Amino acid sequence: MRFAAFARRPAVIVLVLASTALAGACSTPRTASGSLEQGKQRVTRLLLDAAHTLPATAQFRPPTEVGAEPCRRTFAGYVVGETGAHRAQVALVVNLPGKALASTYLPALESAWTASGYRLDTSRIHEGRFPQVRAITPDGYDVVATAFVPSTVPPINTVNPQIDLYAVSQCLRGH
Repeated sequence: MRFAAFARRPAVIVLVLASTALAGACSTPRTASGSLEQGKQRVTRLLLDAAHTLPATAQFRPPTEVGAEPCRRTFAGYVVGETGAHRAQVALVVNLPGKALASTYLPALESAWTASGYRLDTSRIHEGRFPQVRAITPDGYDVVATAFVPSTVPPINTVNPQIDLYAVSQCLRGH
């Protein structure tokens, strides 16, 4: 009897289904163990390891500052606040020797990351101007290598090859 009364109210059914769907739409990242300071050291080490995988003649300046981005609490695709945790993040530009395409250096990074047990995402490896390889470490850190492929139109084609490296941690406690 009660079910029949409930079933006659389509607005109530729609409301219950919408509430259930929205409750499942929360995508707030979980906070990993470890401190933000440990995360900063780890992302720096990941970048330097990647840079040292490239030819010894590659030129780069080791990062002197590591950023911290607040982790956001989201609901139904909208930011509704911060979690109190932060992601450590750092970038590094590596200038490569000669005039070879920077993308020819990406396989060396792929091999090193695979040997280290990282999970690779090569879905953007064949992008025209910015081929990219992304790796996720076993402890959940992301490392990305993006090759810069110069245009065939002068004067841009005079740029030496470079790879931009980027690493980011999971959400960690600390400032």
